[in-house]
Amino acid sequence: MSRRTTTRRATLTQERILNESARVFNRRGYHGTRLDDIARALHVTKAALYYHVRSKEDVLFQCHLRSLEIAMEGMALARERTTAPDERLRIALRHYMERMTDQLTATVVLLDEGALSPVLHRRLVQKRDAFERELRALLEDGVAAGTFVACDPKLIGLAILGAINWIPKWFDPDGPRSGAEVADVFADYLVRGLLHEPARTNGAGAGAFASPAETLA
Repeated sequence: MSRRTTTRRATLTQERILNESARVFNRRGYHGTRLDDIARALHVTKAALYYHVRSKEDVLFQCHLRSLEIAMEGMALARERTTAPDERLRIALRHYMERMTDQLTATVVLLDEGALSPVLHRRLVQKRDAFERELRALLEDGVAAGTFVACDPKLIGLAILGAINWIPKWFDPDGPRSGAEVADVFADYLVRGLLHEPARTNGAGAGAFASPAETLA
């Protein structure tokens, strides 16, 4: 084994593997990705990659798990900072989106059909359902407080997640807007659509940009 190969394998941490794997999965999809593609992105051999991971499925599972952990982090952060439902929702969504668009964060949120074994899929679904329950509860709190317009929390929650979870598919870290700017605009846009009094929105994105479409144009 060459000194160069040994050095690269030594610097091949789990965090680096997941970060590069997430980028490849988001770009090519699970079924369109091979371990060779991930190894190439990491500038190592597939043999070196196998030294750290068991399978492509295991890498995907860890990427999805990290995404859900970030989502729950956002909810916890929002609870710590405020009791106002609109601000809690804005903080939670902004944290989730900003971390998803961070170049150093390994996140994959769209799960290809049949990508994971039934056992791993069930584990992710349980965690996903826990997050969605928290999101629905937050929406229900906002409606009960009169902050949000009357709505179906389940459907609105799915609409919010549908908008957010597609971001890694199109976001370009070298594009005209940073991840933080995109997170600001989307969070304000999504929260403002629920408010009885939209003018209450005070985030950075609301005053600066009219819509996500304009922001990314």
